[in-house]
Amino acid sequence: MSMKKKLSRKYEKPTDYFKDFNEWPNGWLVIEKDREIANNLLTTFVPFIAALTLDELSVKTVKKHMGNLAMLGSEIIRNLNDGDEKYRKLKPEQLLLKYIDAEEGPLLHHLDPNKSSDEARQKSFDATCCKLCRFIIPSK
Repeated sequence: MSMKKKLSRKYEKPTDYFKDFNEWPNGWLVIEKDREIANNLLTTFVPFIAALTLDELSVKTVKKHMGNLAMLGSEIIRNLNDGDEKYRKLKPEQLLLKYIDAEEGPLLHHLDPNKSSDEARQKSFDATCCKLCRFIIPSK
């Protein structure tokens, strides 16, 4: 019996994957001053999510990447409030590139690097950050 992969094409917008997508910034806020940055990050994620859908990834894979994006937004806002205040004036793409690169994303503060399940979670997160970095800065 062949198993068909459920393609993400039937899902046209981020809220098809996560109904609360537009509410993510509210969960990232530390202070009200974070709201504009959080909303701008979310807006910046939308074309990336659309590109994932066009790549014909499975719904499960797109959801995994989107979950990682939710954590990325949260980590960036947390870092801005934990000493990276100087980055608040950056445009969303520039801000993202302060925290991600072609190899990894920021360390997730809530994970224990000594637990194999947390290490796997960090690797998944890093893979999404790498993919997002390549999307923001396409190779020439």
